[in-house]
Amino acid sequence: MKSIPISILLASVILGISFIVGCLLLSNQGRASESTQAVEQDVPNNNKTLMTIQETAEYLSMTKEQVMDIIKAEQGSFSASGFFEGKMFPFIKVQDQFLVSRIELELWAQDASSSHRRYINGQMQ
Repeated sequence: MKSIPISILLASVILGISFIVGCLLLSNQGRASESTQAVEQDVPNNNKTLMTIQETAEYLSMTKEQVMDIIKAEQGSFSASGFFEGKMFPFIKVQDQFLVSRIELELWAQDASSSHRRYINGQMQ
């Protein structure tokens, strides 16, 4: 029986190990992309035209109650004086549900922050 040269045996072992490591890397990459997709599904869709109050609160890093307090404060200020200086919180009400325009919300946030508005205990200061 012929003996196999050590160089060929060593090359075969290295090739086999490389093949196994490559397969493991590819399978882990597939799992990583699946987990990334799962995480992306948990994030609110920032491309929606209208968002619920809960989505709006998450988008602004606030609570739902804080968002509702802002709406009430601005509506109260408008009702009391008959006008509102600046941009009001951009919502529409469909039946009992408030919906907020994402694009207008960004403009409102710029206006509210540039004019340093204060909302304390459901009232504008």
